[in-house]
Amino acid sequence: MYIFDIDGTLLNTIDSINYYINETFKYYGLKEVPKDKVIEFVGNGPRVLVDKALEYVKFTGNDSLHEEIYNSYNKAYDDNPSYLTKPFDGIKESLYTIKANGEILTAFSNKPDSTSNRVLKEIFGKDYFDYILGYKEDYKRKPSPEGIMIIANHFNVPFSEILYFGDSEVDMKCGKNSSIFTIGCSWGFRDRKILEKENPNIIIDSPSEITSIKKI
Repeated sequence: MYIFDIDGTLLNTIDSINYYINETFKYYGLKEVPKDKVIEFVGNGPRVLVDKALEYVKFTGNDSLHEEIYNSYNKAYDDNPSYLTKPFDGIKESLYTIKANGEILTAFSNKPDSTSNRVLKEIFGKDYFDYILGYKEDYKRKPSPEGIMIIANHFNVPFSEILYFGDSEVDMKCGKNSSIFTIGCSWGFRDRKILEKENPNIIIDSPSEITSIKKI
């Protein structure tokens, strides 16, 4: 079974996230957040993203306004998450090969569950993935292994038969916490050196390498 992180692994979502963060901040009269900072802030879900972005612009409003800004960003992004979003070059071809080989294809994200499902279905098609799991309030976010356990149990697949692909230190920790074979994807939102520090089983530099990983 293949489990893929979404943002930075399957999809280049950074232009979309950057756009919605800065449009929201502009509405509230806040400074622009540079794209490189937005890249740095992603990976732990929208709450952490907005919190770090507000901290960066030295937001001084009260908790009520903080929450309003968070909700405004979430609504704007959730209404059209595929805007300015596209698969990384070579992803579609590799996923096609996985499906053609009869393998189970799944996705797992710290992005909210409804948004995760919507963006992947809009870009790849309604039934392309066998299972899509985003964040829900009844289990912990990555790097907790709970989401991996939910997916594995859904298909009754042992952890020894799972390949997990991600682009961030959060993904690498999640894979290790789950004791599954973890592949760092250096084409995403983190430098290769950051992935190396987390010591995944292997690091690959192109989506074309995905289907060359045969042995667990």
